Amino acid sequence: MASFVLLLTCFTAMLVIFMLLENKEHMYIAAAAVIAAHVLVWWFIYRKILIDEAAFFEGVTEDMYAIHFRLRTFETAVRQIRDGVIIVSEEEDLVYMNETVRNLFAVYEGEVDISRYDEFAAGFSEKLERAKIIEAANENRPPETINFKGQYYKTSYIALVPEKGRWRGAVAVISDVTESIKADRMQSEFISNVSHELRTPLTNVKTYAETLMTGAVEDEATVHEFLETIVTETDEINRLIQDFRKLASMDYQELVLNIDECNIPPLVRMLVKKLSLSANKRAITINCMFPEDLNLSLEIDRARIEQVITNILNNSIKYTDEKGRIDVEIISAQNCVQIVIRDNGMGIPEEDLSRVFERLFRSEKAKTGGTSGTGLGLGISKQIVEAHGGTIEIESVYGRGTTVTITLPRNKGRGVPGIL
Repeated sequence: MASFVLLLTCFTAMLVIFMLLENKEHMYIAAAAVIAAHVLVWWFIYRKILIDEAAFFEGVTEDMYAIHFRLRTFETAVRQIRDGVIIVSEEEDLVYMNETVRNLFAVYEGEVDISRYDEFAAGFSEKLERAKIIEAANENRPPETINFKGQYYKTSYIALVPEKGRWRGAVAVISDVTESIKADRMQSEFISNVSHELRTPLTNVKTYAETLMTGAVEDEATVHEFLETIVTETDEINRLIQDFRKLASMDYQELVLNIDECNIPPLVRMLVKKLSLSANKRAITINCMFPEDLNLSLEIDRARIEQVITNILNNSIKYTDEKGRIDVEIISAQNCVQIVIRDNGMGIPEEDLSRVFERLFRSEKAKTGGTSGTGLGLGISKQIVEAHGGTIEIESVYGRGTTVTITLPRNKGRGVPGIL
């Protein structure tokens, strides 16, 4: 509009000049001057316009670059985080999902077919279908836990609300909480086990002590038997407390191995003799199935390996019926030495074999069988053996017996974190 007014003004001025001037030569000069002035004015106007537009587009370009950079940074961060992220629009369109979700849904390559998204999601959980996500976010539903193939995932829902307040979409965040749930469950099992295990010895100690205090026992042999029972039960309580202390400090200290040369066969024979007393009470025979003069020296932490072998033998005695049998073999190989402890006891159910080294795990069969224990021994034994660079393996057939194989390398062991 301003340009039109300016042009009209210039032509009006020219007409006025033409009317005032009779000399054509002067008229041409005046017209040329008006045209030159008009061109000059327009040059300044367009120059200002071009400068302003250049500055405007430069600012827009910088803003677009900044927005693009932020979006790329956000996308990269969301793509690489361990939590799954799904963004759904108000119209139930899939806006975005990161690599974690793709892996959970088994969608590894290429773009996801939006029409098939719900099909992929339903294979994981129907709660992650597009309509269900929007519904949960709109209702401000609290986080839900999904169990998928033995793994636990916490799903949180967030409504996307722009500045004007109208709801535009939803975000679902999927977090793997398997370890946390397992830890809580293990802690609960441990407290239950400790409570159960402490109740019996404490009750026995109290019963025998009260009997002695009333003076009802006159026979010296009976008194001695009662006192011996009190000492035995007190030792059991002390063992439980030690197991609890080991668990409490297991994750915060580092195992330092006191490595020294040790002859394995005499060590095993000494431990077999030491534990034969408790085995003989139940008529269980422990046999050393290796030559008397066998010599096999290894660089180990003697006290720690004693702890491992003692724990395995105690388990064999505990879970073997009366008049049962336990065989101990020592096998020498080029790069390692194996200690094999085999019994014909109750065995371990097949479904429990994969969990026997978990902290605090105890088979339901063992619990119902009336045997005591916190389920820490095998887990601690495994860590000690692995600290030496070795392995410990268990084979078992329920109702027929168990075989434990401890393999120790012939090279010097190393300390590892995670055990007291």
